[in-house]
Amino acid sequence: MRMPIVLAAAVVAAGCFGGLKNEVPAPRLYRIEAPRIEAGATLPADLSIVVERTAPGLDGDGIASRWPGSRLDYIAHARWAGELTDLLQSALVEGFQDSGRLRSVQGDVGRFRTTHTLVIEVRQFEADYAAGAIPVAKVALAATLGRNSDRQVLVSFTAEAAEAATENRQTTLVAALDTAFAHAATEIAERSFAALAAEPPAAP
Repeated sequence: MRMPIVLAAAVVAAGCFGGLKNEVPAPRLYRIEAPRIEAGATLPADLSIVVERTAPGLDGDGIASRWPGSRLDYIAHARWAGELTDLLQSALVEGFQDSGRLRSVQGDVGRFRTTHTLVIEVRQFEADYAAGAIPVAKVALAATLGRNSDRQVLVSFTAEAAEAATENRQTTLVAALDTAFAHAATEIAERSFAALAAEPPAAP
């Protein structure tokens, strides 16, 4: 299991009131690792990856947790290093690029023309405490791959993954989310590559 990188350690902010100091730890910041996608033959496609939206409560930089009764909360003293959509898009672009399976890959603000677009909707990305004190990381990403020239959808599906944390600690539950994301991202990549490979050759 690959541990996420802690970008910033907790620091202490002190304030004074009536001669007393209240020490409040700053939140720890975490990034999301790029998935390791298996290398293979390069397909003649230029892909743009867009993480378009999240389910309510998953936007922003809070690390979400779900509790019995469908109650949503956030892990105390922990944050993502940026907006969740931005981190996921960056990780997916890096993973697809590193695989070498496509001619080029860029985000939604890329400078170059692309032949296809992969749109992702984040339906789940949370630590689920519904079953007990040890959380289960749950990730669900709805993916739609389409051709840019005629806006034809090639494939649309939802990739889901779950990974139990080893204990109820920040680092282990974030690592579990990282692993679950890697599984879902790998499924998205393989199904996207299969759809692109099945396309007829472009007319000269």
